[in-house]
Amino acid sequence: MVATFLLAGTLAGFAQDIKISGVVSDENGQPLTGANIVVKGTTTGAQTDFDGNYSLTASRNATLVVSYLGFITKEVAVNGKSQINVTLVEDASQLDEIVIVGYGATKKSDLTGAVAVVGSKDIEKYTYNDASQALQGRVAGVSVQSAGGAPGAGSNFLIRGATSFSNNEPLFVIDGMITGSMSSVAPQDIESISVLKDASALAIYGSRAANGVIIITTKKGKGGKVNISLDTSYGIQKVINTYDWANASQYAQIVNNARDNDGQERYPALDQFFDPNYSNNLYDESLRTAGVKNTNVRVTGGGENTTYSASFTQFEQEGIVKYSDFKRQTLRTNVGLSKGKFKIENTIGLTRTVNNPNNYFNKERNIIPVIRLKNDAGDWSLSDIADRGVIDPATGSLFQPGKFYGANNIMNELGLAATQDRTVTRNTLIGNIAASYEILNGLTYKINLGLEHYNNNNYTFTPLVPVFSENGGNDVQSRLQETNTTFTSTLVEHTLSYNKTFADKHTIDAVIGFTEQKNNSRSLGVDARDFPNNDIRVASAAQTYVEVPSTDITSAIHSYLGRLNYNFADRYLITASIRQDRSSLFKEGLRDATFPSAALGWNVSNEPFMEDFDALTNIKFRAGYGEVGSNNVSAYQTDFVIDFFSEYILGENQERQTGYAITNMVNPFISWETTKTTNIGLEFEAFDRKLSVTMDYFKAETEDILLNSSPVFYSGFGNEFPQNIATMENKGFEFLATYRDNIGDLNFSATVNFSKINNEVTSLGSAGRLVQGSFTSNTINSMEITPGRPISSFYGYVVDGIYQTDAEATAANDQVGNPVAGDLKFKDIAGPDGSGPDGIIDQNDQTALGSGIPDFEYGINLSADYKNWDLNLFFNGVSGNTILNGTKYRGYFDTEGNYFSDRLNSWTPTNTNTSIPRNTRTDNGFNRRMSDFYLENGAYFRLRNAQIGYTLPTDITDKIKIQKVRMYLSATNLFTITDYTGYYPEVGRNNRGSNGRAIINTGIDEGAYPTPRTFQLGLQVSF
Repeated sequence: MVATFLLAGTLAGFAQDIKISGVVSDENGQPLTGANIVVKGTTTGAQTDFDGNYSLTASRNATLVVSYLGFITKEVAVNGKSQINVTLVEDASQLDEIVIVGYGATKKSDLTGAVAVVGSKDIEKYTYNDASQALQGRVAGVSVQSAGGAPGAGSNFLIRGATSFSNNEPLFVIDGMITGSMSSVAPQDIESISVLKDASALAIYGSRAANGVIIITTKKGKGGKVNISLDTSYGIQKVINTYDWANASQYAQIVNNARDNDGQERYPALDQFFDPNYSNNLYDESLRTAGVKNTNVRVTGGGENTTYSASFTQFEQEGIVKYSDFKRQTLRTNVGLSKGKFKIENTIGLTRTVNNPNNYFNKERNIIPVIRLKNDAGDWSLSDIADRGVIDPATGSLFQPGKFYGANNIMNELGLAATQDRTVTRNTLIGNIAASYEILNGLTYKINLGLEHYNNNNYTFTPLVPVFSENGGNDVQSRLQETNTTFTSTLVEHTLSYNKTFADKHTIDAVIGFTEQKNNSRSLGVDARDFPNNDIRVASAAQTYVEVPSTDITSAIHSYLGRLNYNFADRYLITASIRQDRSSLFKEGLRDATFPSAALGWNVSNEPFMEDFDALTNIKFRAGYGEVGSNNVSAYQTDFVIDFFSEYILGENQERQTGYAITNMVNPFISWETTKTTNIGLEFEAFDRKLSVTMDYFKAETEDILLNSSPVFYSGFGNEFPQNIATMENKGFEFLATYRDNIGDLNFSATVNFSKINNEVTSLGSAGRLVQGSFTSNTINSMEITPGRPISSFYGYVVDGIYQTDAEATAANDQVGNPVAGDLKFKDIAGPDGSGPDGIIDQNDQTALGSGIPDFEYGINLSADYKNWDLNLFFNGVSGNTILNGTKYRGYFDTEGNYFSDRLNSWTPTNTNTSIPRNTRTDNGFNRRMSDFYLENGAYFRLRNAQIGYTLPTDITDKIKIQKVRMYLSATNLFTITDYTGYYPEVGRNNRGSNGRAIINTGIDEGAYPTPRTFQLGLQVSF
């Protein structure tokens, strides 16, 4: 009996064992070959095959321990299931990450330069409309500002501060093709982004690397089964902040109060206030809740010698400002072939964008709220007539039914946007083919052929619009404006690389090469007017041709380059590189420049004396010096340009005749701008590699900066003469820390980065100082460039309250205006000698009022996943910057258009406790002068991105034969903490009034297109 009982128990135990099988894959659904699956507490286990499959026998109540090199080990309870698929997550702390650098790749542990990497897993945590958004706030020392909230708007970049008065955008390299933008790449196609920041990493790119280099590597195929993935989302966008504009009744009160203060007669129609039931608000009329859609489909796979990847992305974004939208379609393929010592790879990216811009939003306050936007027939009313119109107070209708009365040459910009047909269409091809052959063991030759080609069509047709005024007026003439631009860039690169380890301690990694890139841009435009009707839109049908501009610009650069990396015993690292560039943009004798660099690294943790020191690991010191350049010179800037000239006065009647003339001022001696950079870095890990820290200090000095300044001779071309005379300095500190850990099924991480950068113009040569007329159509000089201050520096008067009496205003001795009680009072800061107040308000009292460029930027990324749920939050912020609120200026001081409603709270003899000066339209006190009245603190702290997702359990997806299904909710710009009162504190660069020197005007907000708050629902599926 006892024997029977023991036998039965044994059989019952065996009966509890079951056969378990499944697939082990990564987060993208790719199978992991050679993953280990072990039954916890036993030696029973198995390994996955080529397709990630495994099979073993275990108890129903067992726990499987699944591990794979470079991934976080995972424990899975069997719970009686016979089919268990496991998804492993990469463990970044255990990977010696391969980093893409210029003309090659290296292990992170071997890096001696300042290089930051943003990987696909970081990018996939959030939803982006544009690839540049993946870098916003994520890399210390890299400032990425949105260029407004318009559909399809890109970003402005600054890497470690401004280095020039002209172009400060970095160089972009997409799969080996050197280009000027990353906008053609869909965010879903990116595998990694490497940001090269210091000269030891940058010098290999020579004369085009002064502003940094961003290397984008797109996703490639993998061997194994075919994988099909879908990522689609739909969302809505809403405006975040608005201004409070005056309605018709308030506007009437403000205007007539101003006329009373100015001693002028009131407007009769406004005084009696016509049609009290009508009031327009252009901002309210212009804004809407808008949709946004994004869909990406990808197919990857490969065999023993081949890999392939193909993706298609469609992005559609309506604008929150009516009559604006953007569409982008991207097709990208990547094919790789390897056979023995031969490898070849071909990447092609095709992008088509169609943009319908509405560039009138910042002008729409120009229409006063008492004027109808549409006529009685319901048609849009447009006007450019110098008559202030009124409505018949008896009928409440326009005096001339169906017609429109204008107001002082101001257009109904909303109506113009609604009636115009405007599109900007761009078709772009960026591709390359690279082939390599290993000649000897470790010695490889590679040729890379790249091509960028795009065609850009900018088309605007303004229809004929009838207009009426009491003085007769003229119709708005129909007009066709169209420009076609074709750009082609070809790149040829030959490199020879050598990688060899000797005696297990000495490793040499070297590359030499020759590159040549040629660019050609051609454009042809037409400006034709007065068409017979709105249906015929062919230029040949127009009555008048205004002009037919065209350009043809060619440039070329060829280079020799070399780099040597030496590694001794994984402890001591040396990197040296050199590049010589020759550019067609300069005159013979000045075309050549050489850019060297050198850096040292010390992996302290690999020293024998550190073997027993466990508190810190992977400690590495880095130090480097190098020189990089900038050839940001306009084509033919060193040559005289001959163009049409229509001011020749000839003949007996002294009539103007058109001929040819030299139209530019030339300096044949201009050359490269050079930046010399020193960098010192420290990296380490702690707490069992859960914490990783990177710190860098840098100093960059830029010499021979090109600046337009007054020549020492009379030229006949005005007072702008390009010279290499300025110098500038940037120095700063960068910090990056990441902490990763897990508590059971909860995995979490936190990443913090910040940078503190001080920019200073150190010399302007013979220019001394520059005052820029960069605001309100150049009528107000708002910026000053002076040695000792940042490149973007506001300059003006300091407000010291409001004059309460006429006597107080007279006693101020204001030489700029003629103030009275109620006008702004400005501080007396200095006299002509700068020693202190002199009792006079004049130009000597202008002072520095802050910079538009933040000197402190930071980002915080928080991620967590628990079983099937994941949550990602990204915060970023800036401080130390000032914003000129242009809308505030106009809402208080412009004599045309609408006003802020709180001008009703302006100063009066009975309302003295206010900061708003008296209402005036003549402004004899010159309240509108550049001052801190409309400057505001630009600091902000923002929850920029948030996403929560849920992945369906594998026991569900297995039944429907799908690898992975994830649903997510994403939000952008959820909240912002700021003192700025405008639409959005992230203000892009403004090109106005600075001869294209946009960096100088950073921080000027002229009422830019508002940045929206966005909510999106998404679905990700892998087959």
